[in-house]
Amino acid sequence: MDHVELLARAKVDDPRSESGVVLEGQYREAYDAMLDAHNAGLFVGLIGPVGAGKTALCRKFAEDLGRPFEWVTFSDLVRPANLVGSFDPTLVFKYGYAPEAFVPGPFTLAALKGGVFLANELNRGDEYVLNTMLDALEERRLYIPALRAWYRVHDDFYLIAAMNPAENRGTRRLPSAIRDRIKVWIRLAYPKRATELKIVAQHCREYELAPGQIELVLEMVEQTREDPAIESPASIRSSIGIARFAAERARRLGQPVDHKLLAQAARLVLSEAIRVKPGRNLEHYLDSLLTKTLGTTG
Repeated sequence: MDHVELLARAKVDDPRSESGVVLEGQYREAYDAMLDAHNAGLFVGLIGPVGAGKTALCRKFAEDLGRPFEWVTFSDLVRPANLVGSFDPTLVFKYGYAPEAFVPGPFTLAALKGGVFLANELNRGDEYVLNTMLDALEERRLYIPALRAWYRVHDDFYLIAAMNPAENRGTRRLPSAIRDRIKVWIRLAYPKRATELKIVAQHCREYELAPGQIELVLEMVEQTREDPAIESPASIRSSIGIARFAAERARRLGQPVDHKLLAQAARLVLSEAIRVKPGRNLEHYLDSLLTKTLGTTG
């Protein structure tokens, strides 16, 4: 099979998929606030820790609206062209510097098609790059430098900004011009245990994991979120990873999920999922955590 056939087989015509969000508690409140803000013509900012479910919530929101969903995760490496688009050199040979040779970026696609654009980790972006979006947010028009032209932003275009708390490493103070255009601010935390249990169970449907087994996973993960020795705790993705890994290893070995398997899974997942504060030893911390919650280090 050559790569052309491989690409044709793997092409996704409808990129929508289950978001994995359980709409209850803080997620229901956030979703309803997003809906009210959207209907009022106000852009939304979501603030919460890494892995709290911000992206999944935004994806579900866009799917429920029936809108295209585009997103960019900001960092020092993101430049205006990553948002707006650029010329494809191979097409320039054929068409010259014309619209036919221009490849729109995610922000341009959302703005012109009336989609939902998620500005993920917005407060990690460079101010020069963020300013690329200002006219589209305020004047409902977008300037594309490569084409030297202004374009009308679709009436249905909607922006959601997702940010980590300001105290997190690598974040910047959000420029006032951008902050002023985001009118509704919603804070998310890690979900309550009952909600997170449902989320993990939803991502482990092919495994027969008892609620009590998932509870043990959540107990470990919650410890990392409450311990002052932890600088960056485990996320929902860590909970899912531990549960799935332990269940799959148990299936391969033909035995039930026990404390030893959970400890093995937790060590493999958490070793890179959490960050301890300076002066603390990660392996010693994991030994203590696993002994306390499971009675074994694996």
